[in-house]
Amino acid sequence: MTIKAIAVDMDGTFLNSQSDYDHDYFAKVYDLMVAKGVQFVVASGNPHYQLEDRFPTVKDQLAFVAENGVELIDHGELVYCGKVAMEMVERVNALHQA
Repeated sequence: MTIKAIAVDMDGTFLNSQSDYDHDYFAKVYDLMVAKGVQFVVASGNPHYQLEDRFPTVKDQLAFVAENGVELIDHGELVYCGKVAMEMVERVNALHQA
């Protein structure tokens, strides 16, 4: 079996109790993943710009699943953005005002 991607959740999984990670160790492991053709995927409920800030040197090489799946950014390109249709917003507003 060939591993094609490794996905990690940030809070409580990838990040330690100080909300950080060992940057030097990650750089070594990341280089090994790149050499093997393994994509590193960062997943979180946080917005993508916060996630990208944690990986400044390689952010354009990673994939991010942000906002609990509402945004998908791959190699710096927005691939998917789940948007609520304006009709639905208007319906909710109308219900709220009633």
